[in-house]
Amino acid sequence: MGRPPAPAPQGDDLRPVSLQELKLQAEGRRWRIDQALSELDSLTPVRGSLSALHRGNALELEGEASTIVTLCCDRCLQHFNHPLAFQTREVLWLGEEARAQGLEPDLVLEGGQGVLDLDPDALCESLDPRGEFDPEHWVFEQLHLQLPVVNRCGADCPGPRLSPGAAASGADAEGDTPIDPRWAALQRLQQP
Repeated sequence: MGRPPAPAPQGDDLRPVSLQELKLQAEGRRWRIDQALSELDSLTPVRGSLSALHRGNALELEGEASTIVTLCCDRCLQHFNHPLAFQTREVLWLGEEARAQGLEPDLVLEGGQGVLDLDPDALCESLDPRGEFDPEHWVFEQLHLQLPVVNRCGADCPGPRLSPGAAASGADAEGDTPIDPRWAALQRLQQP
C-alpha cells in the first residue's frame, strides 16, 4: 500500500492576478490562506487572509498570516522552532510615473471610495500597472521580514559546546569556568 495522498490546501489559490483584473473588481479580491508557500520552508501551513483593493494609481493591501519555521541557533547551533506572524496594511504605487509626478493622495486614489492619508515620499514600492500582483510572494515577503536578525533558541541557550580538553586546559582567570576553545588563540596572545 502507498501513502495516502496529501490533503489538498484549504485556502484559496494564491496565483498571480492581473492588476487590470483587480481594477474591474469594485470590492477588491480576498484570499483565505491555508497552505505551504513554495518560497518558505515551514513546519505548518501558512494560515491567514489577504485582501487587495485597486484604488486607481495605488493598490491597497491588508493581510495577516502565521506559521512556524525551524531555525538554527547562532550560538549553540541547535535547531529550534520559531513562530512567524504578521498583520499589516500596505499601499503600493502602480507605476513609477505617479511617484515621479508627486501626485496628491486624492489623485492617487481616484478609483477608491475613501481617501487614504498618504505621504508620497513614504511609499517606496511600486508595481507596473500593466503587470500582476503575486499574493503568494507578498505573503512570503511579509513573513520573511519577521525572521529574527540573530537566531537564539532562548534565554536558556547552553552556548557553544566545550571540547573535553578545554575543561582541563582552558579555564578563566579564576580557574573555575572552561573557556570556549575558539578563544584559545587570544588566550595564548595574552600570556607573557
